[in-house]
Amino acid sequence: MTLLLSRSAAALALAVLVAPLAAQRGTPLISDCHDFTAIDQEMQRCVAQVARRGANLSIGRRGELLLERSYGGFDVPTQVPIASATKWLSGAVIMALVDDGVLDLDAPVSQYLPEFTGLKGTMTVRQMFSHTSGLPGDDPVIGDDTITLAQAVSYIAANVPLRVAPGTDFFYGGVSMHVAGRVAEVVSGMGWNDLFAARIATPLGMTGTDYAGLGNGNNPRIAGGAQSTLRDYARFVEMLENGGVFRGRRVLSRQAVATMLHDQTGGVPVTSIPPGYDGEFRGYGIGCWMERVDAQGASLEVVSPGAFGFTGFVDLERGTHGVFMVQSLNQLTDAYQDRVRELTAAELRYLGVECYGNATAGCNGTLRVRTNTAPLAGEATFAVSCENAPPLAFGVFLLAPSAALPPTPILGIDIHVTLGPVTLDPTVRANLLGRATVPVPLTQVAAGSLAFAQFVFLPTAGCPAPTDLVASHGLSLRVR
Repeated sequence: MTLLLSRSAAALALAVLVAPLAAQRGTPLISDCHDFTAIDQEMQRCVAQVARRGANLSIGRRGELLLERSYGGFDVPTQVPIASATKWLSGAVIMALVDDGVLDLDAPVSQYLPEFTGLKGTMTVRQMFSHTSGLPGDDPVIGDDTITLAQAVSYIAANVPLRVAPGTDFFYGGVSMHVAGRVAEVVSGMGWNDLFAARIATPLGMTGTDYAGLGNGNNPRIAGGAQSTLRDYARFVEMLENGGVFRGRRVLSRQAVATMLHDQTGGVPVTSIPPGYDGEFRGYGIGCWMERVDAQGASLEVVSPGAFGFTGFVDLERGTHGVFMVQSLNQLTDAYQDRVRELTAAELRYLGVECYGNATAGCNGTLRVRTNTAPLAGEATFAVSCENAPPLAFGVFLLAPSAALPPTPILGIDIHVTLGPVTLDPTVRANLLGRATVPVPLTQVAAGSLAFAQFVFLPTAGCPAPTDLVASHGLSLRVR
């Protein structure tokens, strides 16, 4: 990588000032560099317009809590039924047993439950948890609290026929997951509630989560009966985002999490999806939907939403996770939940991009820097952009092949970047909206390479202090 400088006088003056100080070393403080104002506003609109009881929101990354806020009448300990967001919790129980080697996702159900015979006996747990088992989506027996899970599943075996042959279409519902829950009881020798507590709730410290959200839990609804709190479910998605580890303790194997978070449907035709689902079908994992995928179909973001609006999500591009918590109809709250996730993705940085220091105030506020994608070796279209620079200002884009330095104060701004080999490129100039983009092709850059980037502008005459330079925060880039 080379250091890119503009031909402006400001850039040349900056080089003269910084060069004698470039040898200073130390550990700069990392900054979150986040502005959640737009997310706050969206949550407040949601409460004012549809989720009148209240709402909670949690956002975190790599074990760090970035945001935890309550709106309206909710507070952090508020417990609500989470409906189909239960599916993700239940899927984790199933995968814990796969990790133990006592459950095979692809074994026929008849191997575990002999009462399932014939074609119905060929269903697999993978199919049951990806809505491709051939069973119908719903039946009153899964909501009958006067019986046990074992009795409910015996009824399904004897009285609920297949719609189609297993593995031939995607048909959303809870009956098949009920059967898989009973398989889990049989192979573990534990009742579902105790099993969930032992394998998921206790390791994660989820003290406010159980399967009594839609009844007494005697016949736990594996696909939709849990209730939870913001902080409990945030711990769960943090564990998933961290590859199965929660604060140093492994809960699931990395392979188990990878299975959960990637499509398990085998590309079968989609026959039935839940009410209110209006997105393009991109796949379904073990208890969660693929929300965004890359060109090869691998998951970039996964979500597990419930009928009452409660939604957990994991962004694999950014290494982030979150929980959007309401208790309302999802048809009313989905637009707000989608917008919150979009704003979150726009605000948080891709994996491999870290933020250092603080930006100085510019004419339009604080200079903000982001990349258009994750820094992947060979990526020809990788670019670094800034927003909120002084409109039409001339400036310099500093890019150094090094780790971050402690800030060096220059004319009231902090410079984090060393000056290495210098080449003169076309002048960086912000547009009328205060935006500028610099292409940084990674076609010749090896994985593992480090760089540090920063924008510096000379404000135009219309600014309050035209003689002062204006700098962004710094970005540390690790090529993946």
